[in-house]
Amino acid sequence: MINELWLSASVLTLSPDDFDGVIRTIETLNYVMLRVVMGFLNGFIAELLACAGLFVWRVERRPDFRTRLCMALISAVAVAVATYWPVNMMMNAVSAQSFETGEGLIANAYIWICIIRFVLLYFMCYWAIRFCFIIDTRQGMFYTIAAVAMQHLLYCGAKIVTLRLPGDWSREHTWPGAVAFFIVTVLLCALGYRLFAKPLEGKTPERLGSNILMLFFGLLLCVNVFSVLYGTSARTGVTIHHYTLMLLTRFVTCAFVLAMLTEIANRIAAERDGVVLQRMLDRRKTQLAHDKATIDLINVKTHDLKKQLDLLGGRISGEEIDELRGLVNIYDSSVRTGNEALDVLLANKSLVCEQRSIRFDRMIDGSLLSFMKPADIYSLFGNALDNAMEAVEQLTADMDRYISMSVRRDKGMLLIHVENPYAGMVQFDGDLPKTSKSDMRYHGFGVRSMKMIAERYDGVLTIDASHGVFSLDVLLPLN
Repeated sequence: MINELWLSASVLTLSPDDFDGVIRTIETLNYVMLRVVMGFLNGFIAELLACAGLFVWRVERRPDFRTRLCMALISAVAVAVATYWPVNMMMNAVSAQSFETGEGLIANAYIWICIIRFVLLYFMCYWAIRFCFIIDTRQGMFYTIAAVAMQHLLYCGAKIVTLRLPGDWSREHTWPGAVAFFIVTVLLCALGYRLFAKPLEGKTPERLGSNILMLFFGLLLCVNVFSVLYGTSARTGVTIHHYTLMLLTRFVTCAFVLAMLTEIANRIAAERDGVVLQRMLDRRKTQLAHDKATIDLINVKTHDLKKQLDLLGGRISGEEIDELRGLVNIYDSSVRTGNEALDVLLANKSLVCEQRSIRFDRMIDGSLLSFMKPADIYSLFGNALDNAMEAVEQLTADMDRYISMSVRRDKGMLLIHVENPYAGMVQFDGDLPKTSKSDMRYHGFGVRSMKMIAERYDGVLTIDASHGVFSLDVLLPLN
């Protein structure tokens, strides 16, 4: 109340000239905020860079990322501002005249300058992405095309919505219209991220064909030319219905481009994952043969050592013989579960657990696994035990460091259960845990390969990480 009285008194004491000066200052600030600040936020370059950020913010960054990002943003905005003024002057010339007599020359020049400016800003977006993130040329083109398509999608969607609003809410150069356009753009941006950008996180496309990229770039260039041509005509008397139809055509076309880009990236990621999983299975198969030879050699040497201890007889004390037998028994890798592949794996992992002070409890009927391929058995149980040992190793010595495994029949089904304690938190992506490694492209395949093997035998894999215990269960039908 006191502030309002003071302001009223201050206004009353102003001279007419001072009052006019205050009014002009307010009008200037209003113009700057509306035309410059809101004009920039609703402008092409801000939308384009924001759309690029939606797709690349999870991509691996270059050193000195913040400095590079500032340089890229300043450079892109500077080019956009520098090229805006001549385009704006020609736009006013086109808008102020009709398409009669010699004015068509100005309109044609304006169209070409607009197209060149947009292509230049597309290049600046591509350069900014390559400058800030560790990606190759084709990946940079992929993300630039996605950003351009998303920008067209946002602009056309926001324009279609705001054109249907009443009064000043449909006019961009008024405060209600500018705010409405900005809010609708932000909402569409969030929706576009959810539909098109988020599915691409961690799926940076590799081995992209240049032909498909040039096809999409050409399609978007045609959309851009179409929008410039129709945008110029729209200022000379095209009906609102025809203009809306043009915007809707651009909107649908760009949505189609984004959907196709997402599908291409998903297919490339699926092919890459398939190759990695197959290599992992092949490596496990080779490892099975090597480990079998190693375990056989250890068993032979252990048997020979036991015979040598028996021959020593009374030459050394009984306590020393018992101590030596205990050391030899550590390497007695004879494990009999009823399945040779599982025997080899458990013999190997038992030695590792002994070395790392991990208690390995197991109750296994290996004969139930007779319908599975040895390589699949080795891969399934090997990945499960490797993950369990990696988690248990993070525990301190005073904690319960154990791995428990069971293989049994349950109601006509084969139940494989592996559990271990863990430290920290486990984050899930759907029904599978996320990898704790930094590079998600080449890690996290162990659990996926186990799920693939379970599904190969018409089974299911479930994981639970509650109460500090990680439990993995595989349920397979018994033939």
